[in-house]
Amino acid sequence: MAICSVPSSGTMDAMELARKLQEEATCSICLDYFTDPVMTTCGHNFCRECIRLTWERAKGKKGRRKRKGSFPCPECRELSPQRNLRPNRLLTKVAEMARQHPSFQSRDLCKVHQELLKLFCEDDQSPICVVCRESRDHRSHRVVPVEEAVQEHKLKLEEDMGHLREEMAKTQKLQTREQQALAEWQAAPTPQEKVKEQKRRIVMEFEKMCVLLMEEEQRLLQALRQEEEATAARLRESAAMMEQQSRSLETLLLQLEDQSMREPLHMLQPRGGPRAAVMYVETWGRDTRARMGPVTSWQE
Repeated sequence: MAICSVPSSGTMDAMELARKLQEEATCSICLDYFTDPVMTTCGHNFCRECIRLTWERAKGKKGRRKRKGSFPCPECRELSPQRNLRPNRLLTKVAEMARQHPSFQSRDLCKVHQELLKLFCEDDQSPICVVCRESRDHRSHRVVPVEEAVQEHKLKLEEDMGHLREEMAKTQKLQTREQQALAEWQAAPTPQEKVKEQKRRIVMEFEKMCVLLMEEEQRLLQALRQEEEATAARLRESAAMMEQQSRSLETLLLQLEDQSMREPLHMLQPRGGPRAAVMYVETWGRDTRARMGPVTSWQE
């Protein structure tokens, strides 16, 4: 089963050129693009710092060098004087172009086969090239084109971003609520202001109570005055009736005295005798007290 289409000759030439340029711009010591490349007398190029560290380590090794100040080339082992390292400005520009040009990016080429990473192994979750696909390590794995894997990852990322946006919205609501609570707390009165407010409320409550007590006092005084006037009226009426009763009693007393001065037999006559006068007085007194009712002093 064919895994992918066979690239055209033009594409193959471009890929080969890209590999060649990448090889020319890569240091054989650090396996990265050159940084400040220098050339030895044998014609090989290295990063200045890489060759310096390599020769520094070579100083500590046993054995004599044939020429003092000379060190073997890491590529061909030919001795090269350290002071004869020459900067390679052309290679510096090539390395810089390789860093900046997308076709020369090392992440787009397989590190093992130097082929473009066109496939994605879902079992290992890593991009691979067509040669890796036919290798023993990936032959039984599920492999999809990189574009398809990128699309699936984009969908997953969008879904994850949707969940994150929801969580961010919830967090923002909570943050807003906390900020409002903090603002309310900061706007709340201080302990001194709270004490002052309590004092003000207590004074207001006592003022209300004083008004109510004054109103109750006026009501009770008014009721007492009314009761005093009613009692005085009853007393005046009672006094007038008592005066009338006194005059009546005085008249009856005179009649009785006159009756007592008569003859004994005349005193025993049933009509108009002293006993009838006394019964009349007692009946009149009961009727008068019933009409007046109990008379209570206003001072009680």
